[in-house]
Amino acid sequence: MKKIFRNLFLTVVTLTALSSCNEKARNAEELIDPWLRERTPVNVRLESQIGPAIITSDWKTDDQGAVSVSLITTGLDLSAVKVVALDFKYPDSEFCPTASIKPGDTIDLSDGSAEFVVTSPNGETRTYTVTYNVFRDTLEGCYSFTKVGGLLDTSGAVPLASCVMIGGFEGWITYCQVMDKYWIWTSDYNPRDEDDNTLSFRLEKADDQTGETFGTVVNTPGPDGKYANYIFKTYDINEEYRLIPAGKSRWAKHGDGFITIYAYEDTEYANPLHKLELLAQGEHKYWSEAVQSEGGSAEKIVNVPELALHRSFGPGPFNNETSNWGDERWYANNIRNVFWLIKKDSDSALDNHDEYLAK
Repeated sequence: MKKIFRNLFLTVVTLTALSSCNEKARNAEELIDPWLRERTPVNVRLESQIGPAIITSDWKTDDQGAVSVSLITTGLDLSAVKVVALDFKYPDSEFCPTASIKPGDTIDLSDGSAEFVVTSPNGETRTYTVTYNVFRDTLEGCYSFTKVGGLLDTSGAVPLASCVMIGGFEGWITYCQVMDKYWIWTSDYNPRDEDDNTLSFRLEKADDQTGETFGTVVNTPGPDGKYANYIFKTYDINEEYRLIPAGKSRWAKHGDGFITIYAYEDTEYANPLHKLELLAQGEHKYWSEAVQSEGGSAEKIVNVPELALHRSFGPGPFNNETSNWGDERWYANNIRNVFWLIKKDSDSALDNHDEYLAK
């Protein structure tokens, strides 16, 4: 009986093996060399592009891809954006794909996106959709002036103004609003003529390697059509008090934390006029030193309501005209810090920014 069962078992195993040898081939997808299917750019660069392009694709939708870039759109014709570079991993290989665009061609981004097609060596295609976001500098936008009352005279008699300053020689430092001695300024030389102006900052270009940004700034004359002329008594202090030139000028941010101002004619940004600091809302401390007559602190706290442009004239010592105890000892002779109190009204430059640049 055991012999019968053993023979039966061997017969079943043999038949099963023979059956498996005759099984039909499975319905498997044919394997293709991945080199023949290559369709992925490693670099896409358009004119006015800042930073690298973000290139993506998804195996679930293998015939589709996406390219996202950041562009400076100022002066850029979005209907004809030039292709600067389109690179693949092995450009000289027989397996390098081809594309429907090449460097020197243009794409139309006026509707927000454009497409190009990459074809692999075996003929498979992938359509890439190019989209963009507008690259901005935080400085860009329109600013108006914030007027505050007197700092030496807080009775309310002092006309409101947006310019405050710190000045004076060692041991006798004064923090004041520019109109605290309002009777000294004449009608022809009134600092408040600046207070109805608008400052319009616009980004023009950026260095993709260093991150430096460059732009233009328009200082409009405001409804009164005037710019301040800073003449204090017989002292011409326009160079010190005028933080943004009248009319048009240029600015740059070189990565040192400051806004560098240039003449508009200085298209190469080669000869800086001065540097400014943009101060945030809050209290800012300046010039902590011993007061000779009191033995205390001469620390000055500048209260910025929203924003301020600040120019520093360095640590001193400031000992010019120390025998002159008139108001000019801090207004004119020993200027240490000048502040324009401002606020941001929009993140975009004036619509007619170009019109002011053309004047």
